[in-house]
Amino acid sequence: MSQQQTHPCPSISLNSGAQIPACGLGLYKTDLENMQALLQKALDSGYRHFDTAIHYKNEPQVGQAFQNIFQKGKYKREDIFITSKVFPRSGWNMVQMAEQSLKDLQVDYVDLFLLHWPACSPSENLEIQHRPVHQVWVELEECVRKGYVKSIGVSNFNVQMLFDLLSYAQIKPSMNQIELHLYLQQPKLLKFCEKFNIKITAFCPLGRGSGMLEDENLKKIAKKYNKTPAQIALHHLHCNLNAIVIPKTSNLKRLEENFQWRDFEMDRQDIEYLKNMDKGIRFIDPKNHFTGEIPLFD
Repeated sequence: MSQQQTHPCPSISLNSGAQIPACGLGLYKTDLENMQALLQKALDSGYRHFDTAIHYKNEPQVGQAFQNIFQKGKYKREDIFITSKVFPRSGWNMVQMAEQSLKDLQVDYVDLFLLHWPACSPSENLEIQHRPVHQVWVELEECVRKGYVKSIGVSNFNVQMLFDLLSYAQIKPSMNQIELHLYLQQPKLLKFCEKFNIKITAFCPLGRGSGMLEDENLKKIAKKYNKTPAQIALHHLHCNLNAIVIPKTSNLKRLEENFQWRDFEMDRQDIEYLKNMDKGIRFIDPKNHFTGEIPLFD
């Protein structure tokens, strides 16, 4: 990171040696017209970690917004951490996809490149099918060797998939980005990842508008610490479950709130209540991303 910028968000060490900020901004379905204003406000609020993906179809806008911001001189490329993701789609070589991502983002490297899902949906005419992970992973490793990406990892992988990947990976996955929130805390998967030094990023950390944050006891806990329910949820995921969090919002007020959750400690009874909110409920349906023949979740 540049000496010019302070970094108010703590960083976590990856097994690649890289440092990833513990709080990032998810850019899924971000308003393209207001991209620069959002990223500028995020940077000014302290964010340094930004999560996008080829599938989001917004990397050209993200890249141009950052270039416009960099030209003002206050922030530099080395001040930020960019995560992108790619599907294991037939006809897609991961090295070529990384090159396209770099072109769209207008950067020389991506900090973290993830396999977005372990599979993807075949098209009706079968022109598009998914490729086996072991084939794709070799190409992701080549992206590291070429300097296109600093670290590689996966998303939406269960224990068995990770165990299989670890059996042949020359470069171990640094990250598993998964759905993780108060209603889905995944203790077995988190324990496995901790054992093998694979860090966790929580997507949908605020429950995706499910009403999870309306829990009355959660509201009482938030009031006790003079925080919002969202801040309590983010604090729990990072401070108690050791996850990196990437809440998404286009609301500038919430943007700041979602970054201000590290300046307090919770009592043991409150932590236990939050842990007991786990219901095993998922808000992301894998059938929206592939046909589901693969047993994805433990």
